[in-house]
Amino acid sequence: MPKKQIHEEPRVTNAAQRAPRRVQAPLHSRFAGLFLTLAVIVALEALAFQHISVVAPAAVLLLAVAFSANRGGPVVGLISAGMAGLYVLHAMLAQHGLGEGGPPLVYGTVLGIALVAVAVLVGRLHQRLEHVTETAREDRTQSERRLAGALEDVARAQTEVRLQATLLDAVGQAVLATDRSGRLLYANRAAAALYALGGAQRSALITDVAPVPDPLTGVDETVIRVRRGESWSGESSAPTPGGGDMPVLVTDSPFHDDDGRPAGMVRVVTDLSLRRKAEETQRLLADAGAVLAGSLDYTSTLRALSRIVVPALADCCIVDVLGEDGRPERTEISHVNPAQELLAREMRERYPIDPDSPDHPTAQVLRTGRPRLFTTVPEETVRRIAFDKEHLARMRELNYRSVMVVPLRASGRTLGSLSFFIAGSNRRYGEEDLALAEDLARRAATAIEHARLYEQALLANQAKADFLAVMSHELRTPLTTVMGYADLLLGGLPEPIGDRAHVYVERLRGAAAHLLGLIDQILVYARLDLGRAELHPERALVGDLLRDAAALIEPVAAERGIAFHVDPPEPHTIETDITKLRQILLNLLANAVKFTDEGEVRMCARREGREIVFEVRDTGIGIEPDQMDRVFDPFWQVDQSATRRVGGTGLGLSVSRRLARFLGGDVTVASQAGAGTSFFVRLPERWTPPPPAASTASALTTARR
Repeated sequence: MPKKQIHEEPRVTNAAQRAPRRVQAPLHSRFAGLFLTLAVIVALEALAFQHISVVAPAAVLLLAVAFSANRGGPVVGLISAGMAGLYVLHAMLAQHGLGEGGPPLVYGTVLGIALVAVAVLVGRLHQRLEHVTETAREDRTQSERRLAGALEDVARAQTEVRLQATLLDAVGQAVLATDRSGRLLYANRAAAALYALGGAQRSALITDVAPVPDPLTGVDETVIRVRRGESWSGESSAPTPGGGDMPVLVTDSPFHDDDGRPAGMVRVVTDLSLRRKAEETQRLLADAGAVLAGSLDYTSTLRALSRIVVPALADCCIVDVLGEDGRPERTEISHVNPAQELLAREMRERYPIDPDSPDHPTAQVLRTGRPRLFTTVPEETVRRIAFDKEHLARMRELNYRSVMVVPLRASGRTLGSLSFFIAGSNRRYGEEDLALAEDLARRAATAIEHARLYEQALLANQAKADFLAVMSHELRTPLTTVMGYADLLLGGLPEPIGDRAHVYVERLRGAAAHLLGLIDQILVYARLDLGRAELHPERALVGDLLRDAAALIEPVAAERGIAFHVDPPEPHTIETDITKLRQILLNLLANAVKFTDEGEVRMCARREGREIVFEVRDTGIGIEPDQMDRVFDPFWQVDQSATRRVGGTGLGLSVSRRLARFLGGDVTVASQAGAGTSFFVRLPERWTPPPPAASTASALTTARR
């Protein structure tokens, strides 16, 4: 932990404390000159009393006064000078005979001066004592304040340390700290739990407590990195409470002292098992989504569903789907052990699930639509499910240890159930596994519902196509008879008919021919929809195809007063099913003439790369932009009103596009409302058969799209 720097701020109370203090000498040193002057006076007086003369006594006194002023300052020097002056006055009076009472006077004077000196000394002592007391009081106050501030800082630092320790303990990652030698200084709660740290291990080397060996050399270089102050990060393993190992991410970050030298290292250990489990979960769901969306075949979807989760989530997976009667009608089973899979299939066939069973978990889920989780499978539950002793023995042989059963629900109803079993490991299912299983079941239920709907749509489409084919065939037979008898009447058999009757018979034959053409369109559409169309490629000149089509359409255009033109093509050839191509061109030309009131219809062909492009252009009513995508829909026409002026089934353009795609090409349209329409037929110059794996049905499936 970084050291906390405590700075003591100077505490200034008033101006007197801010002023600099004068350093004073001790009292005995300051008054030494005064005592010396007094001693000199007493000595001179004693010598005079003995009638011993002293050479220059005034000089001696002057030296004493100077010494007093130097040692004690001006006040002491002044007192010494006063004492010396009085003594000189006394000596002068005694010399002139005026000092008979001199000694008492001198002694009294000296005593007075001494008393004055003592009084001054006492006053000075008292003043000095008060000053010392006040200084001591101020120093104590300042010391108390400094101590209180230091205690405050210590308490704050302790609070911060406790908070940091609490925060580090709250972190889910393991945090350890070492000194420069690699010895453990700190470990938070997660680290202590992960590495089972006791009190004796708190000062051990980190390489002994939480080793991170190099995967190549097997040597732990943590201490070397700590001493060098190097950071490091990498994946390793750590012990688990169950005795195994779990993947961890180790990050070492050095810290330094105030001088910038390496002082230790902080290690953060992150558990990667949860992250990897989340990654595996997302991968499983992604794989499941791809597999479930890869096929609309009902049986394939169920089989793929049972194999998605084995062995990623379960040792065994069973899919049960309900039939219309509410009983399981289809079951798919996958197991990591093929022998156990056979046993599970045999068990399900011999002992089918009773939907009304109060004990069987699958029956409960199918009835309630709520999941069931068995972290461990109770023996009593197994006994209640068993039909007989043999059934019980077989279930024990399967050795299911943990079970999840989740419903397959879509559109608010239960379609079946998805069961997961753990049989050969110590792993146990928990709430997280149940949530994953429910998510997977939701996706699977949607896929199953789509597969069912697609299967139903195929059946409905098959029934529709069969109906159209049968009805068209049944209608074609009497129409052929009608047209045959009409031809006989027009030919004068059994006898010639009148002009008026001749017109009626021609109209009858024309209507029958038109109806037969409509029936042929329906038959072609039905064959394409059922995948029963056949292809017979031939080689022909493009110009011949245009002339053949023009010969059939030109009279119809002339009857409506519409000009019809064919642009001369270049001498190109095409290899394809000529009959189907001719039908495509006739459908487009008939459609152009039908929706053109005035102007012209033009047909041409050209080569673009390896394709032959046929174009049919008219000056008719055109197509609105919002209807461009619908013109190729079956049974749809531009004029959808009940009183539309043109007839037809609305199959011509749809059949043309399907035939073109069946031939390996396509039909596209370009139009402007009120200005005409152009249809383009693009076909390969030479038809190429599809790959062997493909079939006519697959080609037709592509054509339907």
